[in-house]
This record gives sequence, C-alpha cells and structure tokens, in this order.
Amino acid sequence: MTRSRSAQFTWLILLLTPFASINSSGQNSLIKTALETPTPIKEDVTNTSSTSASTEERIPVRPPEPIALRSRDPRKLSQVDRAYLDAFTILNDDNPCSRFFGGRDAIAALNDMVLQLKTSYFERDVAIRMSGGTTMIQSHMTGFTFRLFDKVELNMAGAFFRSPAPSERRVSITPTYAPNTRETRVVVFLHELGHLVRGTDRHWVLSDDGDDPALSLGNTQRVISACRKQITSLAERTPAQELEMTTTLAQKIADAPPPN
Repeated sequence: MTRSRSAQFTWLILLLTPFASINSSGQNSLIKTALETPTPIKEDVTNTSSTSASTEERIPVRPPEPIALRSRDPRKLSQVDRAYLDAFTILNDDNPCSRFFGGRDAIAALNDMVLQLKTSYFERDVAIRMSGGTTMIQSHMTGFTFRLFDKVELNMAGAFFRSPAPSERRVSITPTYAPNTRETRVVVFLHELGHLVRGTDRHWVLSDDGDDPALSLGNTQRVISACRKQITSLAERTPAQELEMTTTLAQKIADAPPPN
C-alpha cells in the first residue's frame, strides 16, 4: 500500500455525538490538498508491488482475508470480531451494500480501521471516535484509495456494547435497531467505513457529521437503506458459517483464470 501523510489536524467523526469538530469546508479544503499535492510515499512491502511498477505490471489481486480477526476459532470470537466478520462478509459479496462502499476493495479500509481500533470510555451517545491526522492509502494492486485517522476509539459505554438499564435513556445510533445487537454493531462499522472511502463522485461516501447529530443519524440511515437486506440476512448465518464462506470464496477467487 502507498501511504502519504496529509496535513495534521484534529478531526472527530462520531455517531450521534454532541461534540464539535472543525468547520466542514475547512476539512474539505485540507483533504483536497492532501489528495492533490504530491507527497513522499512510504512503501508497505508486505502488501504491494514495487512503487515503480506500471498498471500492466501489477501483481494479481489476492483474495481478501479477514486479517483483523484475533482468532479463527468461531467459539473465541469477541463482539468486535463478530461485527468485523459480519462487515467483511457483506463487503466480500457483490450486493448493493458492498457496491455502496466501492465493492470488495473496501475491505482494505475495513481491515486497517479495525486493526487500529482501541477501546475507551466516553459519552454514551458516541459509538466510535476517529481523530488525529489522516493518512491517504492507495493499493498498487487495485488502485483503491482510502484514508485512515491516527486514532480510532470504540466506546465501551456506547450502543456497540451496552443496552441501557430501565432507568436510563435509550442510546442507540438508529431507531431501526436496538443497541447492543448484532445489527447495530455492524452498522457502527459500516458507518465509519463510509467516512474512509470515496464514491464514484470522488467525495466521501458519507459526509462529515462530527458536529451534527442529525446529519450523523441521516448518514446511518443511508447505510441502512443500502444494506438493510444484507444486515437482516446476518441472522441466517453463524460466525462459523461466515468463516467457511470466506475460505470457500477466497479459494474460488484464487482458482479463477486471470482476465483477458
């Protein structure tokens, strides 16, 4: 992967958060500079071909792998592992939800986001907080480009992990799904993924919403609208079945003849 550092700035992308972030137009200006200004690159030799390789010389795309899983034993998967595996399985298929995020190539952004993930405690209205400088990453194998933030924090007190007590106000990222459910957890990951990848119009799939709870809710509903069928179908599969599907599909991709 090619990694280029953008200007350093603090940026929060939150789900239903009351916090303020920097002005959106300022964010867009900084991002545009990062994308369009030539900068030094850092080669990740474990994931890419040579930086001097031409498009025709790129090595074949390897089948996606759930590299962010802490275990391949379905009995030992944590809630984070299961949510990641659900998101991975959805993106690894050709469906409206996967296409919404750019197809199977978006798995690279999901992998890096989850590998960065740290748990923390903050306001219950916040599910994930991404902050710090950004790094633009481009795959030499696919050309897919996305960004990462220096810090990605998952709230232990938020809707990903907790159901509110009877005396507490219900806190969830969407009225569609209850907090602390399989559906909510995968929506959390897919929402954040939407802030990391760009659509065909070259804009981020989900617009910046760190200081706008209403916009954040709207973004979440966009994800659900694109992915509802895939999210609903998760109830039909166990983590063990998803792991088996991943292995089978990877083998099919590896065995497929190269395109002409």
